[in-house]
Amino acid sequence: MSESGPGEDVAAKMERDADELDERIDKLEEHISDAKRAAQARREEAAPGEAVAGDSEETRGTPGQGDDPEGAVDD
Repeated sequence: MSESGPGEDVAAKMERDADELDERIDKLEEHISDAKRAAQARREEAAPGEAVAGDSEETRGTPGQGDDPEGAVDD
């Protein structure tokens, strides 16, 4: 008959917990990869519309960069 001390029970529990955490980490990594792929697909789908529509905030430039074309701004 073999006797196991309290230290061995603790070590076995820690090993089981570590294995469980490793499995959870693997699942989380899969979820993160799936989310990154989905986000990339959404960016790629949205990109053509953004290129066609443009961004009105980017069309004017930073104030003080120079004069606006004649008639472009109401004084």
